[in-house]
Amino acid sequence: MEHSDYTSTTMLTGKLRCHTAFKGSEATFITDIPTSLGGRGEYPTPAAMLAATLSSCMMSMLAYTGALKGFATDGISVKARCHEDTHGIRSFELRITVPMNPPQYVRNLMEAAVRSCPVAKALHPHIGKDVIWVYADDVLPD
Repeated sequence: MEHSDYTSTTMLTGKLRCHTAFKGSEATFITDIPTSLGGRGEYPTPAAMLAATLSSCMMSMLAYTGALKGFATDGISVKARCHEDTHGIRSFELRITVPMNPPQYVRNLMEAAVRSCPVAKALHPHIGKDVIWVYADDVLPD
């Protein structure tokens, strides 16, 4: 692979911190290793960034499917968290909030779109990916 084919560059900047920059963009991010391993906790961990990447991919697939099939996706949000310990990532929890009450066939399309996320498929099958759907008509406990 040519060096010009890479899409990002990550550099260690000291004190257990990394800085990543993307080719052809001004987008960058910084990560710290987990505090349980000696990190400073001032920036997200790589695992937290992976949870965000997973949620972004799921929402991208949802937006794409909505545009293709003609259903609204505006206002849908996802909260993501990663459960990890000193042995690594155990699971991801994603809470998708839909501020509307679509009919069941649209809910099925939305849920299938999220399941089609290539980032989720790239993760090891033993890493849990718990997706919780919350629609506007759901009654939530206080």
